[in-house]
Amino acid sequence: MPGENPRFNPFLVKILLIIALTLALLIPLHLVESLIAERTSLRATAMERVANGMGHSQRIGALIWVIPVTRTREVDGKFRSETKTYRALATAAEITGSVTSELRRSGIYEVPAFQAKLHIAGSISDESLLGELAAEDGVTKTIGHASLFLAVSDPAGIRSLPGIVVNDRLLPAAAATENGLQGVSAEVAAIDTTRPLQLNFSVDMEVSGTERLQFLPLAKSTRVDLSSPWPDPSFSGAFAPNPAPAVGALGFKAHWRVLEINLGFPQHWANDAVTAAELASSAFGVDFYQPVDTYQRNYRSMHYAVLFIALSFMLLFLWEHTAGSPVHGMQYAMMGAALALFYLVLLALSEHVNFAAAYALAAAAMSTLLAIYFSGVGRSRRAGILTGAIAGTCYALMYLLVLSEDYALLFGALALFAVLSGIMIGTRKLDWYRL
Repeated sequence: MPGENPRFNPFLVKILLIIALTLALLIPLHLVESLIAERTSLRATAMERVANGMGHSQRIGALIWVIPVTRTREVDGKFRSETKTYRALATAAEITGSVTSELRRSGIYEVPAFQAKLHIAGSISDESLLGELAAEDGVTKTIGHASLFLAVSDPAGIRSLPGIVVNDRLLPAAAATENGLQGVSAEVAAIDTTRPLQLNFSVDMEVSGTERLQFLPLAKSTRVDLSSPWPDPSFSGAFAPNPAPAVGALGFKAHWRVLEINLGFPQHWANDAVTAAELASSAFGVDFYQPVDTYQRNYRSMHYAVLFIALSFMLLFLWEHTAGSPVHGMQYAMMGAALALFYLVLLALSEHVNFAAAYALAAAAMSTLLAIYFSGVGRSRRAGILTGAIAGTCYALMYLLVLSEDYALLFGALALFAVLSGIMIGTRKLDWYRL
């Protein structure tokens, strides 16, 4: 009637309030997510500290024969010289390794570290370079000190390397950089330019590092056999093990075979015709992987936060209007604050105990808190027990989503379907016009 004050529909006001609260809770959730990123960065710093002592990720290659050749010729009465460094890969290389692994602690952080005992054997020939080494009319060729180079991406992780055995003779090895790769090298005998020379080589070494061990297929035929007690390997790089690796609770055994035809670079080249990046792109090996580590799990928990809070508000809203027990906006806000605080508590606990225990403690604490609170809000112990049971069930469901790497989408879709089905069936006779 004219003159009456307009009244807002309380039903609509409550819905708008819930939406506003859900959006407002994005602020603390974003702060928690930023905190997870910060703690992840601190973990990376801890990994670097461990790597500085143990060695970083390691990438090992077979031997490369390095031969510098200087050509001198007379041009217009002047002698001009040009030096090229030729590189030849091995004919065949076999790498056999056993790897022990452990989790090294730096403060509150754990970093996967390994120590590998490797035996590298094979043969190498300069036959492909004879054309470059042979005499030329009007050209004086001077062959410099030839060497065999072994690629080791982080020489600081070498724990034992007596030298390089060439044709049953142990040659001392020294740190070197070749073609943009780090490693060690040993000088070999003078080159005979009139006939091909084949060298048989072997290297026994121990090398330590963190997180990843890979190999470079620097041979016409490269074979790698690797075993380790690490139960959660992740095979990475350009080539997968063949046949399929044997992986179990006691560790893994993996085998690789890479042929010249599989590679994107030639078996010999001069100077920088093949770059270090091209060689590195062919690397393959194993990551000492921690399946869904603490911070990954916290991130995945955060992905479901808004959905979890929105569903909780929806259930509370339906309970309020079906049970006839009004819930104040401030009580919605208290519930939202508790739901958001769960993720901070989970992050803090998971840095000190394993994730399963941290999740169980955080979920139990929040479910108990909600049960106590809503027993007072609803003035009924039954309401509190029901609220706590629903919250505990939801947290258990979210744990399955966080824990599962391969079936998270399936579990999530089925859970949402179940929740929506329950809401629709439970409210199918509700008179929304009356509300």
